Amino acid sequence: MKVAFLYNFAAYTEWPDRHSQDLNLCIYGDDPFGEHLQHLQQKKINGHEIIIRHTKNINDLSNCQMIFITRSVIGNLDDIIMLSHERPILTVADTPGTASQGIMLNMAVKEGKITFEANIITAKNSGLRLSSQLLRFASKVYQ
Repeated sequence: MKVAFLYNFAAYTEWPDRHSQDLNLCIYGDDPFGEHLQHLQQKKINGHEIIIRHTKNINDLSNCQMIFITRSVIGNLDDIIMLSHERPILTVADTPGTASQGIMLNMAVKEGKITFEANIITAKNSGLRLSSQLLRFASKVYQ
């Protein structure tokens, strides 16, 4: 289910001046999705093909339009936030408390359902616009 949320997060986000035909979705750290992530490979969002990239090197993240920060690297959260600060990179995690620290979208499982928090302050500062259609489903919005 979290893979479907990643797709929808990208679909309901507007990036400024998208010139590239690809949308690089980077999985930073140990991949928690396995083969489920391949369902996104080569799908398109607003004419941009999704390209899945895996990395454990923070320096590779500057070429990403969207980063899923796995729990295995959450200790690098401050560095990730610094790297993506004021850059049009959608940051997503599934670790409690990360939305309040500056991650744009943070997923959680409550009562067997996936919920998410949104930090629209960080998104706006990075030049991203999160759709109101997406935000209405957020369990909490940091403004």
